[in-house]
Amino acid sequence: RACPLSHPRRAMRTRHIAATALVALCCIASGCVVAAQAMEPVGDVVDHPLPAASASSEGALEHAVPEEHMQSLFNWAIENSDPARLREMAEETKMGGGAVGVGDNDGEGDGDGAASVPSPTKSPKTKATLPPKKQPTQAELLAKRADVKEALALLSANPTEQQFIQQATGMFADPTRSVRDRLLALEEMEELVRPLDNANDLRALNVLAPLIAAAVDVSGDTPDVVSAAALGVLAIASSNNPKVTDHIHSWRVCDDQADSEYEKYKAHGKVYGVENIPCASGSESTAFASVASRVARIATGESTPAPSSARRSKALRALSALTRNHFPSRRAFFAANGERWMRTLFQSDDEALRKRAFALAQDFWQTPDVAGGPPEKGFPKGRQDEEVRLAEDSVGVLADAMTVGSADAREKAFFALEAALDRLESDPTRNTNLHKNHAVTKQAAEGLANMVQYFEQEAASAPETATHALEIAGRARRVLGKMSGLMGGGGREEL
Repeated sequence: RACPLSHPRRAMRTRHIAATALVALCCIASGCVVAAQAMEPVGDVVDHPLPAASASSEGALEHAVPEEHMQSLFNWAIENSDPARLREMAEETKMGGGAVGVGDNDGEGDGDGAASVPSPTKSPKTKATLPPKKQPTQAELLAKRADVKEALALLSANPTEQQFIQQATGMFADPTRSVRDRLLALEEMEELVRPLDNANDLRALNVLAPLIAAAVDVSGDTPDVVSAAALGVLAIASSNNPKVTDHIHSWRVCDDQADSEYEKYKAHGKVYGVENIPCASGSESTAFASVASRVARIATGESTPAPSSARRSKALRALSALTRNHFPSRRAFFAANGERWMRTLFQSDDEALRKRAFALAQDFWQTPDVAGGPPEKGFPKGRQDEEVRLAEDSVGVLADAMTVGSADAREKAFFALEAALDRLESDPTRNTNLHKNHAVTKQAAEGLANMVQYFEQEAASAPETATHALEIAGRARRVLGKMSGLMGGGGREEL
């Protein structure tokens, strides 16, 4: 079955070409009118430089004239164009001739074939002349009107990207559609939401709530692969986009039947918007209602029914996009149980999940949430306590993670451990606790010693990556020296 979204980018190119052609028609007609009114110049002729064309000028032309005035503009172009003269100008161009009145000045010039302007003090041999304007016949007028109508039909038959987004949403949010159709719609959505402007329009287009509902499976019957695809779109739309992440964080399920808007929002929930974000991190119950918490439960495999590994991977990708730089989402994540979820991910059997979790933890510790939300809006302080406690409790786990898996997994575990130790140094109390816990410091030192040995062997066996491997080994050796110092004399001898 043919799908209306099978070739949206091709349709957009067709629309752009048609619009450009129509605007070009108007410009040509305008040029004919100006040329017909041309006069011989008096005095010095000065060429003023034209402004540089904007990279987006072609796209802007399409929307430069309001739709209600477009038909009258086309009518004007039809009435002021001369097909015979346009054909004549085309033939002149093919034969190497310049524009009317240019290049026929006695052959005088700089010798490089460039056209020159006739001198105002010397009469040229020939003057630019145009045939007198003639009225088009009824048949010519009807033919040109038919061409314009065809171009207008082409424009209206190809929707804008915003209309494509709405069409795609109607497909993936419809449970009666086949899984194949819903996945196709979400695949197109991935491309459509990459531009920042399109992503920012999701709420205004009433698309964001259905997307979130499909991603976190509000209905309880969203196919696993559809939810995974929706999570992928959510990750792309929210990546490094604070406006979209604010909107996502403001989403809530509408389950209060006494609410006057219950019927309107019961299917997909409600996006309250940037100015009306409900506090999620004030309590565990409100935190569990947040998008970050729901996505985290999928990533850790705690959602029901049990998610596939592909869906868990997409969920962790979305969680990273939501919490890496967006503190309200991060606070809700930690308030709901984020510390335990992160330790679960650190020890996952799926190496891809572990690596992404290590990278996310590194971001947490390198850009800690210290300030918290605005108290006047009911937000509690930042969740820095949970973040630094996670650092303290994860030293041993990360040390063990550096001894298993691929070189990439070991490297990411080491970077996370390095960030955790730096974060602990900024908190005297937690740092002192680590100093006193000799079992953990010994565990970390042993993991680092293993790391140094592993990457030195990697450098010896793979010369093409030796420089990078030796750099990692050197960094691990420096951290090992620090950890050995924390163990004291007896600990160093034992190690």
